[in-house]
Amino acid sequence: MATTKRDDICDAALDLFVEKGISASTTREIAERAGTAEGNLYRHFAGKDALARHLFGVCAGRFRRALIEAAHGEEEPGARLAALVRSMFRFSREDPKAFAYILQVHHHEFATGPVRNPQPLPKDVFAETLQAGMESGAFRPIDPALATSWIVGMTQRTITFLETGRVETPRDQVIEETIGASFRLVQK
Repeated sequence: MATTKRDDICDAALDLFVEKGISASTTREIAERAGTAEGNLYRHFAGKDALARHLFGVCAGRFRRALIEAAHGEEEPGARLAALVRSMFRFSREDPKAFAYILQVHHHEFATGPVRNPQPLPKDVFAETLQAGMESGAFRPIDPALATSWIVGMTQRTITFLETGRVETPRDQVIEETIGASFRLVQK
């Protein structure tokens, strides 16, 4: 598949942002890795932060779609929640750069406040599932954003520990244990 210079810039930036972080990566390095002049980056993006925001939207969109596809057809909130947690583990393996980048964005200056993004985010899929579970009586009443932060944060950290060898438990067991812990957080 043919790529455009914009695609090359995005690929190079994603690689560098994951390797070095957004702040430590320069527009010159991005352009060099993309095989283009630094001015071409500015033809496509207002600057590094605009490029970082664009990449966040792209990566978050892919992650959100993966979550929605995983939960599709699961009517019961508990089954949906389990599918979402499994999907996080799967996405971290199938699209590791996008997953790593999403985690990094939360530590960058432009994300210190609420991430301003016009599109729905992956966390929204969790919050909607948790809200539906509360409305159906399957989950205890709790702020869906708070419960989402617990479950997503726990799962992200577990994935990091698993991928870096800090957890010796077999992957499938880790996933099931994480699902069980998620249920315990929201059960009545």
